Amino acid sequence: MLKTVFRLLLIPYINIQKTPMTCFTRLGSLFLFAIFTFSACQPSKKKEAAVPTLRVEKIGKEYDPITAGAVIYQTNANLGGSTSVRNVTKDSLEWKKQGYFQRNRDLGQVFTPEADFQLKALVLRTGPSDKAVLAGTPGAPVFVQFFKVTGTPVINDNGTPQGTEALHGFSTNHRCDDFVDGIAYEPMMLVKGGSFPDIPVSFADGQPVNGEEGRLVYMRWVIEDGPVTFEKGKLYAFMVGFEEPGVYGFTLANDNAAGIDGPAKMGDEHDIYKGGWGLRREGNGALPPAMFSGDSPPADYNQLQQLLRESLFATGAERFTLSPTTDGYPDVDTYRDFEFAIETH
Repeated sequence: MLKTVFRLLLIPYINIQKTPMTCFTRLGSLFLFAIFTFSACQPSKKKEAAVPTLRVEKIGKEYDPITAGAVIYQTNANLGGSTSVRNVTKDSLEWKKQGYFQRNRDLGQVFTPEADFQLKALVLRTGPSDKAVLAGTPGAPVFVQFFKVTGTPVINDNGTPQGTEALHGFSTNHRCDDFVDGIAYEPMMLVKGGSFPDIPVSFADGQPVNGEEGRLVYMRWVIEDGPVTFEKGKLYAFMVGFEEPGVYGFTLANDNAAGIDGPAKMGDEHDIYKGGWGLRREGNGALPPAMFSGDSPPADYNQLQQLLRESLFATGAERFTLSPTTDGYPDVDTYRDFEFAIETH
């Protein structure tokens, strides 16, 4: 293209003695055309926006949110119980005698900023149980997802008010089947690319290992190349999980007041963190899940396939469009607050 332009630029010099004004006019036009063409041929230097990525690092047994500059934190945890993030393959699903497969699960927390901020990192803590970190989990691909929470949260007591027994849960206390109603979770940002840190495995080959090394360990989930902005007074949520199925699982330290015989209410004296509540995403989201009780999975093909579908996550983008909830089986997250901290830029 440039060779043609230079050839055209020589024409006015050949005829300059005959019609000088015309030639100079033509020369000027062709000169501008050449500059425009040369510029158009150059590669664009427009800088593309950075894509946020995730990096997860082990902190250790000690963490002070104030020293770390955290703007939101909840530091209480029950030293019992086991609440796990997991994503296992179909062949590794665990059968429960109540009549269902233990469903794959993502876990998270609703929170309320007290001022505008840009998030730098999320800090979480493994749980106190033997299954704090399962074999195969270190190095597994993980994600964190953020949501905007809209609506007015209210407690649905699931038809079991104070004085009656819960239909399911870790105890018969009436609050163990309550769930949060009246709100919606709008996907805000999905951040991938991280790997579960090198925290010692606490459970392998069906038995505890490594003593206390993998339990109650803090880890920092750092958002790189893309700060996330949160506004004062609005409700948001984060959720963590494994990107793909394997034999992966870890527990999260948390404080749960579902076993307290109080009214069906959030934000009272039993609620440690009053800015939100725990949440989860289980299997394909079916509620209530199907159950076919027995010591082993049902022999009926259709029943078995239904249980498998309800226990496994969808593949691809559909997985991350499934809305969180506080209602799971057998436990709920309504009165649960995970131990967490949010650090800012």
